[in-house]
Amino acid sequence: MTSDVIFKLRKQGRSSEALDVARQNLGANASDIWFLRAYAWVLYDQMKDVVGRYETGQLSASELNNQFTPCMREFVRFADLLRRDTAFSQMLRLSGKVSKDWREFLGFARWAGIDAFSDDDRQPFINDKGKTIDSLEQRFRRAICREAVARLADGQSSSELIDWGLGVLEQSLAEHPNDQWLNYYQSKAHLARGEDEFAIQRLAPVLRRQSRAAWTWALLGEILEKSQPDDALVCFAYATQLAREEQEVAKIRIHLAHRLALAERYAESARQTSLALKYREQAGYKIPQELQQLASSEWYARINADGGMQDMSDAGPAAMALLRNLDRKSLTYVQGVVDHVNNDKALSYVATGMNAGFALKHARFPQIADLVAGTIVEVGRAEPEGPPLDWRLSDAAELPGLCETISGRLERHEGKSFAFIRASRDDVFVPPDLAKGFDTGQTYDVCCLAVRRQEKTGKIGWRAVRVFSSQME
Repeated sequence: MTSDVIFKLRKQGRSSEALDVARQNLGANASDIWFLRAYAWVLYDQMKDVVGRYETGQLSASELNNQFTPCMREFVRFADLLRRDTAFSQMLRLSGKVSKDWREFLGFARWAGIDAFSDDDRQPFINDKGKTIDSLEQRFRRAICREAVARLADGQSSSELIDWGLGVLEQSLAEHPNDQWLNYYQSKAHLARGEDEFAIQRLAPVLRRQSRAAWTWALLGEILEKSQPDDALVCFAYATQLAREEQEVAKIRIHLAHRLALAERYAESARQTSLALKYREQAGYKIPQELQQLASSEWYARINADGGMQDMSDAGPAAMALLRNLDRKSLTYVQGVVDHVNNDKALSYVATGMNAGFALKHARFPQIADLVAGTIVEVGRAEPEGPPLDWRLSDAAELPGLCETISGRLERHEGKSFAFIRASRDDVFVPPDLAKGFDTGQTYDVCCLAVRRQEKTGKIGWRAVRVFSSQME
């Protein structure tokens, strides 16, 4: 069989000869699945080599397209019967690796579709380093969404292809609403359409999860650039300070330098301009026009000659304040009371019901550590069952049924470290740290702030968190 000949040549390392045999015999074997597999695998060898040289910097993006495109077009001509086959999956994987620079990726992806994945392709896997990798299907879909949104922004591609890719994005979001990359791409799509508010709404949960990533702050800066230029400057500055590699913020640094120049912060702009120039000169990249204009300015020449360039101060505090303000526009707040402060575990527990509440860690919410038990607050969440993302003081003095002011007569018995307040409605337990200020064997008229909670035993009762005043009889 011809397929046997092709596989044998491939096994011998003679893939080029095997490919010639496959090409010469396609007409007579166009419906032979084993022949098509053999053809696909020797073509895969050629394409894998191209991708490998591209990933190691041996091929430019232009050279990649010149070599990769003819091979993939050849694959498309015979591969319909191979859908869900391992060889087909491997071709999808290769295309995803070069999707950012391969100009025909979106067209190829539309031909391949999003339903030609095997069961294995739909499952995540663990690599040789023990890291869990998203499934091939998920990565391929994301690549489609990313490229469709990128082309929507530049307006240089077929609107039909863009619409198809955006349809994949919509479908994928419906299936995976919390996928951070899909939400990120949807945010960029809203930005491309001029829908800034929707763009912020999509980006906000991603930014909360990736608040130490340069790319999230860079996108927020782009969204805010027209309406809130000062905030955009903060975002761009923070992105450059978070970036682990210069290529992450190569374009953003130019925007930052431009924004600083507009604000007449020339010494800082000169520093950013210098860094942007240095990166491109070392990498051998072309100098963009906007960067060239900055470098050709009178103020840049003067500051460069005087050695007066300045680094920007840490933009982190301003960026975090901006994020909190954005959060407060999108979060849902529930009222609660600081039930107790655990300094050993560095957290404050906020009760929102008799058996519900949040443990707010001081490392995440440092200012809440200063609040005493009994303080009424509001805790913000993005989802009804989601984690706490923000808090603020409440105007409420009490929370009926949960946190109330109760008056009564305090009694502390001999040998007991705790006490009880006998009130007309319910008794209030006074813990030792509050009861120690009262002598045993006596009674006191007191006024206290109490929280109603369910104990571990299941019993529901009031516990004093503050005693406001006392008067001995």
